[in-house]
Amino acid sequence: MAPFKHSGEAEPGSSAAKSEKQPGPDGLRVHTEGARRGVGLALLAAAVVVGRFTAGQLSDPVLAVALAFAGGAVLASLADTLMPEAFEHGRPLNAFATAGGFFLSFILAG
Repeated sequence: MAPFKHSGEAEPGSSAAKSEKQPGPDGLRVHTEGARRGVGLALLAAAVVVGRFTAGQLSDPVLAVALAFAGGAVLASLADTLMPEAFEHGRPLNAFATAGGFFLSFILAG
């Protein structure tokens, strides 16, 4: 027979016991992940500033190619992320349909 427990206590192996805040290495892990995230964001911000000044020195044709490549990469990632069912069912024509829709919106925008 199990010893008497207060109504608020949880079994040692139960999910309620696992969800209680326990001191230990998990708290340290959260602290270091926050520090890593902060350092990562600071490095990304610095890369944006450096990239802005570097890209300002590029010639117009080189900048146009770089922007076209970046735009294509964004369009491809959006199409892959937002339209997985379309890629699953109509694989050969989705790239042309996506590019055609983008081109049409570009023409209509002016």
